[in-house]
Amino acid sequence: MKLRIHHTTDYRYLDPISRSSNDVRLTPLKRPTQNTAFFLLRVLPPCRLKNFRDFYGNLVTHFEVEEPHQNLLIESQCTITTEDPYARGIPLGAPLSLLDECGLLEELQPFLNPSPLVQITPELWRSAIDVFSEQQDCFELAMGLMDHVHSTCQYVPGITKVSTTSADFFATRKGVCQDFAHLMLAMCRAVHLPARYVSGYLYDARRTDVRGAHASHAWVEVWIPNAGWFAMDPTNNSLTRETYVTVAIGRDYHDAAPVTGSYWGNSGCIMKVTVHLEEA
Repeated sequence: MKLRIHHTTDYRYLDPISRSSNDVRLTPLKRPTQNTAFFLLRVLPPCRLKNFRDFYGNLVTHFEVEEPHQNLLIESQCTITTEDPYARGIPLGAPLSLLDECGLLEELQPFLNPSPLVQITPELWRSAIDVFSEQQDCFELAMGLMDHVHSTCQYVPGITKVSTTSADFFATRKGVCQDFAHLMLAMCRAVHLPARYVSGYLYDARRTDVRGAHASHAWVEVWIPNAGWFAMDPTNNSLTRETYVTVAIGRDYHDAAPVTGSYWGNSGCIMKVTVHLEEA
């Protein structure tokens, strides 16, 4: 599938601010199942852009606006080709006993432990253990955890924040894709199944009731021993296909947020984000 994506983040400050510093993660990751043919990032007011790779391999664009300004526009455009990651089938056949070996791999350590937004309470751990006890296969375990999160939680926009933790969401079971992802991450890590947060986009050609489509979206990747990373979307209770575009990964939202930053000034701020996806 070939997609065009246009993403804008518009900050409007109530009064001029003296300076701002920002990190942007909007460049899609290069993967065997996705290839970026074109990418352009534009920032207004104009400033120098510096790129670097973070700890998780995401391409980060850093910039500082060192002059007084009352508006900051961050706009990205890209054309990307995607393939179905599950075209060759699903990775069944990895027994749960292999999860003991995951803890010995250094590269998996960040995705086995709690993180600032992925907290594991005793109640949450008990819920994960109940699902674990019914499974024999690592991939089926991940599917069971995804189904549990999806079936026990409600998609309700506007009642959680970017700072909402998995423990907060577990207590209410109401939130958005970020919250669904954090809860699944917590349950996976509770049973020693490595799992990481994914930020990206979801295209829905029919524009039906697919949650999180045509906006910034979040889902989960789980590590299957002897097979690698495989992605699942607990918000929609589905495997990720060619309609998903991966932009950034990390332990939780903080590591993969599209835009983070700070500014100097006493002004309040209004932010507007728009995302448009279409087939190219």
